[in-house]
Amino acid sequence: MIDIVISMGLVGVVISMLGMGLLIAYYGSSKTRNVGFLFLVVGAALAYYLVEMDTSDVAFMNGMLAFVGGMIGGIIGIIVFLVAIIKS
Repeated sequence: MIDIVISMGLVGVVISMLGMGLLIAYYGSSKTRNVGFLFLVVGAALAYYLVEMDTSDVAFMNGMLAFVGGMIGGIIGIIVFLVAIIKS
């Protein structure tokens, strides 16, 4: 059970680090772009560690699938909300 909790936490951190890294590296000033690239590297390293974890349990994969689906749904919901606010 602890493997599922750790992997879900890692997925959340990976998605956050990659998203923040992309935004900061693209929109940041010259000083903060380095931090954005650092976030991208840390996110990629954590994603590699997550891929290399033992994922042979079916419950583990179902939990990961549900968590990633929830995260993607939440991100899409936030984007739709922001577009609606910006357009009005």
